[in-house]
Amino acid sequence: MSKKYLVAIDAGHGMHTEGKQSVPMSKNLYIDGELVRKKGKIIKENEWNRGVSEYLSAALKRCGIDTMFTADMTGKTDIALSTRASKANKAKADILISNHYNAIGSCAKWQTRVKGLLVLRTKNCSEKSIKLGKLAVKHLKKDIDYEYSYGLMRDVDMSGFTLAILRQTTMPAILIEYGFMDYWNEAKLMLDKKHQEKCAEAVCKSVCEYFGVTYIAEKQEATKTKYVRILQDINIHSKPDFDAANVIGKVTAGGAYTITEKIKRTGTDMYKLKSGVYITASPKYVEVFYK
Repeated sequence: MSKKYLVAIDAGHGMHTEGKQSVPMSKNLYIDGELVRKKGKIIKENEWNRGVSEYLSAALKRCGIDTMFTADMTGKTDIALSTRASKANKAKADILISNHYNAIGSCAKWQTRVKGLLVLRTKNCSEKSIKLGKLAVKHLKKDIDYEYSYGLMRDVDMSGFTLAILRQTTMPAILIEYGFMDYWNEAKLMLDKKHQEKCAEAVCKSVCEYFGVTYIAEKQEATKTKYVRILQDINIHSKPDFDAANVIGKVTAGGAYTITEKIKRTGTDMYKLKSGVYITASPKYVEVFYK
């Protein structure tokens, strides 16, 4: 019987950690036609940290690897780093991964000079931490279209000091900075659930390779015929895009239609109906059922 592994997932800075936020939005932020953050508002780093951590946990469990969270996953309470490290140590986690989003300045304004992926390990860490860090860099660079990658670095070389969550844990540990909150092209991805999931899957691949466990991709939906019931009046689109120019009509609440395909998108997915048109796949508006 193969060994069961435990991964401690640390959802970075909390919702109330001072200064851990993006630059105020210089314009409304839309993801696939949906307004996700208004102009003048900020994105909290924790919104990314929790999102990618939840996706990572789901991916690892799918691959037969147990997980635990060191932080409060409701976003209501900031947990001290020493408490997080102690929790992982007491649970005898095999490795720890801390998820973050970076910034070069105070996030008072946008900058374009510093960007990209950074994976950190602490000073005098084990060879196992170095192995894990290199694998994380490898898979994230392969799967994510980064403009730049710093690769794996020591925390003291980047920040001038060791990082508590890496220093105080007894297992191999790395900290991943997935992008920069003061660089628009990366900050705008922080609330993108598809990007969170894609990053989590890349890290899952690295963990699987580290442990010598087979990575199991997310199962595609069954190919049998399925139907969708309309819960609220919604628009019909000529293309799998929510752009107003593609709206060609409406379907009313109570109607039921045959689905031929689910279109994976950045943001909200869409269903292609048998008639060749597209509607939202949001469970707020539609319900899938089988006959």
